[in-house]
Amino acid sequence: MNGFLPRRQVLRTVAAVTVAGALGLGAAACGGGSTGEASNELVYWSMWKAGEPQAKVLESAIASFTKETGVKVKVEWKGRDVSKQLAPTLNTRNVPADLVDSADRFVKSTFVATGQGLDLSPVYDMEIPGETGKKVSDVIDPKYREYATSEGKAWLVPYEVLAEQIWYDGNALKDVAAAPPKTWDDFVSLLDSRKSARGDGPLALDADIADYSAFWTYHAILRDLGPGAFGAAATDATGAKFDDPAFVTAVRKIEQLVKGGYFVKGYDGSKFPAVQQKWAGGGADFLLLGTFAPSETKPSAKEGFAYRSFPFPEGAKGEQTQEISLIGFAIPAKARNAEAAKRFVAYFMNKERLSKIASETDNITPRADIEVPAVLADVKKTLDTARTHPALDGVKMDHTDWYTKVFQPVNTELITGKVSAADFVAKLKSTSVDFWKLNG
Repeated sequence: MNGFLPRRQVLRTVAAVTVAGALGLGAAACGGGSTGEASNELVYWSMWKAGEPQAKVLESAIASFTKETGVKVKVEWKGRDVSKQLAPTLNTRNVPADLVDSADRFVKSTFVATGQGLDLSPVYDMEIPGETGKKVSDVIDPKYREYATSEGKAWLVPYEVLAEQIWYDGNALKDVAAAPPKTWDDFVSLLDSRKSARGDGPLALDADIADYSAFWTYHAILRDLGPGAFGAAATDATGAKFDDPAFVTAVRKIEQLVKGGYFVKGYDGSKFPAVQQKWAGGGADFLLLGTFAPSETKPSAKEGFAYRSFPFPEGAKGEQTQEISLIGFAIPAKARNAEAAKRFVAYFMNKERLSKIASETDNITPRADIEVPAVLADVKKTLDTARTHPALDGVKMDHTDWYTKVFQPVNTELITGKVSAADFVAKLKSTSVDFWKLNG
C-alpha cells in the first residue's frame, strides 16, 4: 500500500519531510507498532507549549484520565513544530510518541502522505467514557469527519475547529453589525466609507506573514471560481488553468484593494504583530484572520472592544462558502501504545472535558452540543449554513512545497503592490510550470 495518495505524490512528500519509505496505514498497523494489547502508559507529544490555554485543558484531562484508568501519560509540550520533530522517526523502530496533536495540514503531510499514520476509524467507533451509548462518531459533526478522512481511512480526530473571517469591533461599527456586507461591491462601498472617515486604509494586515497575505488572494479566487479551483490550478503541470479569464478577474479585486489604498499605511513594511495590535487598539477597522483572532489580540484590544465577524464576501459564484481547518489527534502507525492512545482520545471527546476548549480557550469544538464562545457566535452561524471546505483549498496540506515556494513569494509581491494582477497570474503560471517539471 501507499497510504492515501498516489505514488508520485507520496514520494514528493516523503522527500519533503525526510522520511524514507512509505507504508500503508492498514499494513503498518498490522505489521508493526501496537500489538493491540492493553497498556498502562503512553507518550504524548503536543503542539502546544506548557502554560498555553489548550495545554492547561489537556493537562487537566490527562490527570483525570490517569486517575480513572491507571494509564500514565508522559506529555511533552513540543510547540507548533511537533510534526516536523516527529517526522524523521516515523519509519524507524523507535517512534518516540504514541499520540500527537497538531494542525490538519501537518498531520496530513507528515502521516497521511507517507503512510505512517494509524487509521483512526476504530476510534470513531469507541464509546465515550462517561457518556453511555455515545460513540465518538455520534458527537462529531459528519462534515468534520469527512474532512479528516481519505480513501475510507480516518487520519485525524479533531477537537478544535478553525475558520477564517473578517473581524471588526461591533461596538465601533454598529451599522456593520446590523447589516454585514454580502457582495464584493457591498464590501468595497463599506471600505470607501470607512477610508473617508479615517483618512487611512481600514484594512489591517501584517504583510510580512505570507499566510495572512495569502488569505486575501485565495478567498477572492475561490469566491469567483468556486471551491476546488485554486487546488486544480496549483496542480496543473501545464499551467493552462491560470489562463482562465476568471482567474485574473478575481485577482484584480486584490489589486483594487492595494491600488485603492484600502490597507492601512505601513502594512507592507510591518513586523508582525504590529498592525494586528494596531487594529485591536482601534487603528484599523477590519482584519481577515482565523478564529484565533480574539484570543490572540485580546491583550491589545481597546476597552469595550466587541469581537464580531463576517465571512469573506460572495464573488461571481454568488455562493457563501466557509473555509475551515482542524486541530486534532493522530497516532503513528508504529506507536508502541496505540491502544492506550486511542483510549485517551475517546476520553477527551467527552462533552464535559471537550467543552473546556470552548469555555477556557475561546475556540469552537467539533461537537454541536457544546456552546460556542460568544466572541465566535458569528462564525458559528456561518458554519451552520454555508458549504465548508478546507482552508486554502487544501493546497497547504496536500502541496506544501508549491504553496510555500511558488505561490507565497509572488503573492507577497501582489499584496504589497510590486506586481499587477496580470503580472501575478503570468508569473504564477510560469513558476508553477517550472516547479512541476522538477517535482512532477
